[in-house]
Amino acid sequence: MLTKLKNLFSKNKNPLNIPLNKLKESKIKLDIQVKKLEDEISKIDNQIAMLFEKAKSSKSKSEELTIATKIKTLSQRKKQLQNSHALLNKQMRFVDNLLVIKENEEILKSTPLWNTLNSMSPQELENHLINMKINSENIIGTLNNALGITDDMLSSASEEHDEDIADILNTIHAVKEGELDIDDAKEIVSDEKKQEKEDDFERELRKVLKE
Repeated sequence: MLTKLKNLFSKNKNPLNIPLNKLKESKIKLDIQVKKLEDEISKIDNQIAMLFEKAKSSKSKSEELTIATKIKTLSQRKKQLQNSHALLNKQMRFVDNLLVIKENEEILKSTPLWNTLNSMSPQELENHLINMKINSENIIGTLNNALGITDDMLSSASEEHDEDIADILNTIHAVKEGELDIDDAKEIVSDEKKQEKEDDFERELRKVLKE
């Protein structure tokens, strides 16, 4: 299973190109593997506890030594499992963060963040995704903080990239300042979309009439 995950997250692949369905499959596999490791670690803990309990009533030094040897072997096995668990948790964090990004891809493409993420090497992006925890409720803010992008940089680039975003941002600011209520804001955004469609229709109509 780990080999399959390593193939999916190859250092030579851009993680942003991994299909969403593949990521979801990988998350399920990781969840199963993590649960399995946690169960094994818990079982070893119980075995060690039982051995210590048994040691309390041991009758000789040789019996104590035998119990101590078993405890040492179990402790070493537990350490190996904990190391594997830590690696899987890193992969889980990577997958969770990448899932949030992929599920919000359209939003991110309207900001400079998408170009920033795309311009990173696979290794660099992987390191960022392993070491951060993306808040799905505030994905842009989380990524800005992690990647060092300021609000001013984001607003400026977003407005240049998409005039619709700029208009919506202005409406949001008006709502935050108490100049508009939410119902009015919804109407403004809807009217703008309606006007765009009407303008597009008029342009197409003029083309047809010219022909």
